[in-house]
Amino acid sequence: MSLYANIDHLAAASGVVALTVDSPEKERLFRGLEPWRPVLDGALKLLQMTGETSIRLVIGEHTMVVQHELKETVAVVIPTGHAIAKSLRRMIRRMARKVRAPYTPPAPQVQQPAAPGTTEPLSRAPSQPQAAPTTRGPGTLGQHGATQPAAPTKPMSNGWGDRFSS
Repeated sequence: MSLYANIDHLAAASGVVALTVDSPEKERLFRGLEPWRPVLDGALKLLQMTGETSIRLVIGEHTMVVQHELKETVAVVIPTGHAIAKSLRRMIRRMARKVRAPYTPPAPQVQQPAAPGTTEPLSRAPSQPQAAPTTRGPGTLGQHGATQPAAPTKPMSNGWGDRFSS
């Protein structure tokens, strides 16, 4: 049961920029962007000075969570407002109590080369339906300014089953 043993799982979490784990009987471990190392070391000292079990610091565009669990202390840097902020404290607490299997990074997905003269990969079956081309005209602008086809229109209803026409 150790944050020390699970440091690579924490480092691989979405949004984690840098982290350090301090354990009294082991050397301090660090993962992430090197410029954060002295800042994380200072945050660990700040936590000791406050006597709290957890603190949160905002440093420019980043937020740092420093948390003490069992005998270990972890400091994690994430971008301010990142979705992981909601669950980071719980994730740290759970990883401190359970040793997980060694972290293995996901295998990169290999893209099949395109057939000569086409832009589609060879692995795509010709029987798969193709997306309808978009046209300019009545429609709405989607992401990045691409036009999307207009939605099909239905006859208007007055909500009374057309019993009373207006």
